[in-house]
Amino acid sequence: MDLLKGLNKAQEEAVMATEGPVMVMAGAGSGKTKVLTTRISYLIQELGIPSSSILAVTFTNKAANEMKERIANMLNIETRYMWISTFHSFCARLLRLEIDALPGYTNKFVIIDDEDSIKIVKEIMKEECIDSYKPKEIRNLISKSKNFTDFSIKDFELNNVFDIVNRKYHAYLHNENLLDFDDLIIKAIELFKKNPNILEKYQYKFQYILVDEFQDTNTLQYNLMFMLSQRHHNIFVVGDDFQSIYSFRGAKIENINRFRRDFLETKLILLEENYRSTKQILDLANCIIDKNPNQIKKVMYSNNKTGILPFYYHANTSYDEVMFVIEKIKDLLDKGDNYDDFAIIYRANYISRNFEDLLVRHKIPYKIYGGLSFFARKEIKDMIAYLRLLSNNDDNFSFRRIINEPKRKIGPALIEKLSNIAELNNKSLLEAIDDYSGSGLAYNALKDFKKIIKSLSAQINNVNLKDLIDLLLENTHYEDELRKDEDSYQDRMANIKELKSVLKEAEEFYDGDNYDKLAAMLSDLALRTDNDDNNEENSVKLTTYHQVKGLEFKNVFMVAMEEEIFPSLNCISDSDIEEERRICYVGLTRAKDRLYITNASNRFLFGSQRGMLPSRFIKEMNKELYKTKEHNVTKFTTATKTDKKPIEAKNDATYNTGDKINHKAFGDGIIVSVKGNLITAAFKSPHGVKTLAGNHPAIRKL
Repeated sequence: MDLLKGLNKAQEEAVMATEGPVMVMAGAGSGKTKVLTTRISYLIQELGIPSSSILAVTFTNKAANEMKERIANMLNIETRYMWISTFHSFCARLLRLEIDALPGYTNKFVIIDDEDSIKIVKEIMKEECIDSYKPKEIRNLISKSKNFTDFSIKDFELNNVFDIVNRKYHAYLHNENLLDFDDLIIKAIELFKKNPNILEKYQYKFQYILVDEFQDTNTLQYNLMFMLSQRHHNIFVVGDDFQSIYSFRGAKIENINRFRRDFLETKLILLEENYRSTKQILDLANCIIDKNPNQIKKVMYSNNKTGILPFYYHANTSYDEVMFVIEKIKDLLDKGDNYDDFAIIYRANYISRNFEDLLVRHKIPYKIYGGLSFFARKEIKDMIAYLRLLSNNDDNFSFRRIINEPKRKIGPALIEKLSNIAELNNKSLLEAIDDYSGSGLAYNALKDFKKIIKSLSAQINNVNLKDLIDLLLENTHYEDELRKDEDSYQDRMANIKELKSVLKEAEEFYDGDNYDKLAAMLSDLALRTDNDDNNEENSVKLTTYHQVKGLEFKNVFMVAMEEEIFPSLNCISDSDIEEERRICYVGLTRAKDRLYITNASNRFLFGSQRGMLPSRFIKEMNKELYKTKEHNVTKFTTATKTDKKPIEAKNDATYNTGDKINHKAFGDGIIVSVKGNLITAAFKSPHGVKTLAGNHPAIRKL
């Protein structure tokens, strides 16, 4: 029959095994969406099942719409009203029909978004005179309490605040006929538990249930599908335990084993043929994921055997690593590839900074996929605003940005008064603080703020520039504010620490005293960030492993593959390492034709040069499955994980007048004179003529 045309044997078996519980473990690139949509089409066309009796749930609107579109093309039918949607959309549709059965709710309920939810929490906290925590932090805890079965708060004060706000929050939503996003699934389950007749109605209705990305389901989602499937038992789940990487969102890989316990007659089907990657790439991916215990055994294979071996490049420094990636991109562009054929994937967001800097300098268009540019992140913009105010006490724009970062109880009314005083006396906002008379917490906070800014401004020439970040964190208590949101704290602090690297570079690359260097750096950053929103379609993608899941690229670079970065320093348990290994597998299987794995012996990280060890995942790779190259121009001492001392790199090149060079900060230039170890070079505007140490690692002879 036409529907089955083009399916391999395992795919065909999955489509035609229509009765009873079926679990399909679909490896990366194995055509799971094709199986899902063909199975639904088969049920309708060949078995005559009404489309209204089929329920299919997935995790994104994009995936749901793609399924509907494929089915419409296969059967030439209208699919708009089929029960194919995300979990939350399904529950919203169900509740519109049945929520009247829950006391206090009507089918005119309003679904509020995160912003609305935070506003409600903020109002409750204001009424309760709670100002020691951010509304967003409490809202996140409310969400966690709904999605994590093991949710708990260890801090006694925070737990009390949560209990008060959580109780009033849900009372408010109930009274106003409101549901937040998390409530959709919770209320659907509550509806079924309190109204067995309604549950029975939908158990009869949905003869066939299909669940996409099953490895990403949480406990609530599992329970909902389990309840609905108890009449017919025709539940079909498809996923990949090799790609379960969302435990931080509540996903339970244990649901795979739970399903097989709850449905003892489960038919297990493996989709092991990959239609994306070459055999050489899949062999390496299989080698890695095979190290994880307690998973369903499958071996991915490809009929595309005419590929090249993955390439492992072990660089001396992170700068060498970035330049290797850029040179490879340029080489493949010359051979006909496009910018959007490339993805640079990293485990930690702060790794993007070095790549962003050099991609800009080499005029390679890029886009941060699914996230923000390093310099567009809130915590970085806040720190830069502080630095601008330290450098220029008259910077009113920066003053306004950070006067309440962290919270100082300085409201808009007070700022307006201060602005009027400043305008009247022709002063900056900071200087106008002395002319403001008042009392209370806000008044004292203003005085303390000015004292901090003036004190740190006076220290600029007496400390290393990178140390300004530590002084700011210590004096402003900005880190304490970040610490309140435990989900984002580690990432945001890592980004701030990486900003120290920018300041360290500024000390070396700009002329004058620290005031001059800081001002020059901030000026360049202003120009840099103005051009940072690169939205060109044809661009190199910079992304994390979690953002790139489900995508594929012709050429993939997995960068910064080092211990404490990947696997992350925060991963200490065996289960954490297993998930990190699955994340590595996801990265490997994004590549279609070429795969490059890179790391560095020495990384300029958080403001200093650090010795780095290769990721354990590289050690787990069979050396016969990849090519390798060591960058041996410079000798470095072997470093351990605890080595924090800067390691100086030496550039042994000799220079003559007229030689062309490349400088990490200033770009391409030409040497106009040489005197001993010092070289004078002319760079393009705005940098001009610079005198530099010829053996500095930032300089490369062209």
